[in-house]
Amino acid sequence: MGCCNTPPPGGSKNIGLFLKYIGVLFAVIVFITLVFG
Repeated sequence: MGCCNTPPPGGSKNIGLFLKYIGVLFAVIVFITLVFG
């Protein structure tokens, strides 16, 4: 998973993955509230 992406130096790969997961989760929540609001 993500072997083709070169992570920035410093080992901040987990932080980037966490931020991406939070962004996707936030987008899904906003989409659900807009549809079923």
